[in-house]
Amino acid sequence: MFITAHGGAHKTGRNSRLYFERIPEYKCDILEVDIRQKGGLLYLSHMPTLCPKKCLTLEYAFEKVKEHGVYINCDMKQRGLLEDVLALARKTGVEDKILFTGNVIDEDEVKKLSGGRVFFNKLKGLAFKEGNAAAIKKRMLDERFAGINANKMFVSDAFLRECREEGVDVSLFTLNTEEDAKRYAGMELYNLTCNNPACVRAVYEGLR
Repeated sequence: MFITAHGGAHKTGRNSRLYFERIPEYKCDILEVDIRQKGGLLYLSHMPTLCPKKCLTLEYAFEKVKEHGVYINCDMKQRGLLEDVLALARKTGVEDKILFTGNVIDEDEVKKLSGGRVFFNKLKGLAFKEGNAAAIKKRMLDERFAGINANKMFVSDAFLRECREEGVDVSLFTLNTEEDAKRYAGMELYNLTCNNPACVRAVYEGLR
């Protein structure tokens, strides 16, 4: 199981410099960042901004990923930027560390990607609910399709168990409490995205 530090983990502030400075304390495998583009600049921001130059750049995030040897979950807030992100990843030498989530909908576009893998937040015609895991698995045959990215508020434990049985990799977000950690850490999901990743890591290690 992988653990992702949600943007702003440990109360550091989403997409902030402090978030990146405290990477070692998260004990995580993956960092999550929110990606937008304006005027050719790929920058980090959950919401649109009139002054992207005041935000941290995606290149800065990639350099931190390279420094700490972790993966990066690129939560795409705009469509049509996948290849731009991959081009920058190749430039900074982290092309093998890229995962995509968020506003990535066109499955045909994903099949043509030159790198990275996608956890889909939604699949056309397939709800993330019990009874659909086998059909979801059939949609995951392309090498760029990593699995699904599901909100814990909208999926049942029964569906998650069904995904495990069918071999569907699930990235689950967002865990906030120790109770969340205890509930999900033993489910053998692919990834847990957490606001308290160090706590989730401790719970998970205690179950092994």
